[in-house]
Amino acid sequence: MRKNHMNIKKLFIIISLFIFSFPLFTQPSFADNMAEETISFNFVDVEIQSVIKFISEITGNNFLYDERIKGKITIITPTKLSVDESFTLFTSVLSLKGFTIIPAGHKTYKIIPRSLAKQEGQISTARTPLNESYITKLITTKHVKAKDTINFLRPIVSRDGHISAFGSGNLLLIADSALNIEKIMSILKIIDKPETLKNAAKEEINVYFLENADATSLAQVLQGIIKNLNTSLKPAGKGKNQALPVLSVTPDKTTNSLIIVSTPSAYENIIRVIKTLDKRRKQVYVEAMIVEASINKLKELGSKWRVAASHENSPVAVGGFGNISSSAIQSIVTGLTGASVGGMGNFMNIPVTSVNSNGTFSSQTLTAPGFAALFSLNEFEGAINVLSTPQILTSDNEEAEIIVGENVPFIAQRERDLTTTNTVLSSIKRTDVGITLRITPQITEGNYVKLNIFQEISAVKAASDTILTTVGPSTTKRSTRTSVSVLDGSTVVIGGLIQEREEDGITKTPILGDIPVLGWLFKYKSKTKTKINLLVFLSPHIVNDAPKLAKITEEKQRKFNKNEKFYRKNELLVRFNSDIMEDTAASIISEKEAAIITYFKEINTYRIKLKTGQEVEDAVKEFTSLPEVLYAEPNYKFKTQSDPLNNNTDGN
Repeated sequence: MRKNHMNIKKLFIIISLFIFSFPLFTQPSFADNMAEETISFNFVDVEIQSVIKFISEITGNNFLYDERIKGKITIITPTKLSVDESFTLFTSVLSLKGFTIIPAGHKTYKIIPRSLAKQEGQISTARTPLNESYITKLITTKHVKAKDTINFLRPIVSRDGHISAFGSGNLLLIADSALNIEKIMSILKIIDKPETLKNAAKEEINVYFLENADATSLAQVLQGIIKNLNTSLKPAGKGKNQALPVLSVTPDKTTNSLIIVSTPSAYENIIRVIKTLDKRRKQVYVEAMIVEASINKLKELGSKWRVAASHENSPVAVGGFGNISSSAIQSIVTGLTGASVGGMGNFMNIPVTSVNSNGTFSSQTLTAPGFAALFSLNEFEGAINVLSTPQILTSDNEEAEIIVGENVPFIAQRERDLTTTNTVLSSIKRTDVGITLRITPQITEGNYVKLNIFQEISAVKAASDTILTTVGPSTTKRSTRTSVSVLDGSTVVIGGLIQEREEDGITKTPILGDIPVLGWLFKYKSKTKTKINLLVFLSPHIVNDAPKLAKITEEKQRKFNKNEKFYRKNELLVRFNSDIMEDTAASIISEKEAAIITYFKEINTYRIKLKTGQEVEDAVKEFTSLPEVLYAEPNYKFKTQSDPLNNNTDGN
């Protein structure tokens, strides 16, 4: 009995040891069991997350994905596939849905949108499986240049893939699916051969049509580049032949195109240079004014300025007493810069004298229309002489020239005919005499324009008939050559070319002055010296595009079509002599069929309305001719610096 009890106890111990030792045996995983199995797919409208879970179980891989991975898919395979084939099929299905996988560690993959794959793809290795997972691979070409293969291989790269050449070496960087990269490498093996390089070295004739640049000018630049390039690539050692880029560039003026003979690789380089240079250049619109200012005449103008106006309902008299001051002369010259596109001022500052109620005077500055005052008033005749107002539109760094003058004949050579005694043979040479202005603008940084300027003024010098017959005419010439930098829209003045003229004159009494000998009792000679200062005003405007050019054109057309003048129509300012009574002045005005609008008693000046149809210029001449009238002027429109509104004699 006791023996049986011991046997039962031993059996229990053996069974217990067997039970507790059973977990120590390694149980094969489901994936390991499936490694040698084949799988068939029959998924219809199955959620993609369920398929991911199934692939994870049969392959033993871990997948990371976010909520963007959703949707239903259908996979049906009539034959069974291995685990590796199933994984490749899975990556293809993801590719169709716009996703791909990239390695993220040991047996771990991330599922991401294909658009992000080229940034997150892993560098390819020898163990990289061939499927739709995105990888990045560096490929070295042996014979052809990596840059030359890009255009050839680009159509094969997928939409979200990437291909580029690295530096000057033969390295290609490709980011794409592993299957597509394998396809690209197969194509590279075919074309990356010495035979391909030989075929690529053959010259081809190409025609490139230029859009903006001039074919002839650009061809000269390219030929210089080619010449220097060929010189630098010549073999240094004897007997060695280095492949030189056979290039020739021929311009065709009629079509503004370039005919280029080169190898395909060299053609790409030359085209890159052409596209860089074939740009639309900016233009520069330059307004110029060439003026002669008589220093003597300007100093005599002070006492002639008498224009009435009102300021704050008080009468003012424009001008001063005695000679005009130097500041006023400067203002007059400043007024020359009017009538521009917008960079120059249309008004000039002039001194005014206000008559106070107590009889005293006060001064201030009045802004008057520069051109109206300078070129409409007879008093300025001879003081300011505008020789020319040229306006030039030219391209950046392109010389422009304007010539205004006449072609004058000069005697170049004279010969006497030996067969006769009175016949003289003359050889005539014609020379341009007048104003020449050459400007080459260059746009620099900060909207500045550098102007290379050449300006010349020539004129036929006055001479007696004897000199003109025997010697021929002579000319005077004033010229300047300079370079200045001007801000866009600003004005620069070039002056200092002062010429001194001597004029001989005879003043005589008609008939009596022509009596021989005794005629000198009724005539006398005078010699006048006049100093003339030549001033050149320049205002450049950068034209960036067509709207800017259209704006300038519209502004100039508006000025040409503008009929409004700087003074009021049908109105006149008339100042009578101090001894003329008010009744007498009113009677004279009435005789001229005019009407009094305002009377400024302090300065004995009337603002009158002219008869219907009478021009202001004609009325000025008519009233000025009267002995009772001190002066007559149009009613100019003024504006003061403190008040931008028009400040006229009527207060409007």
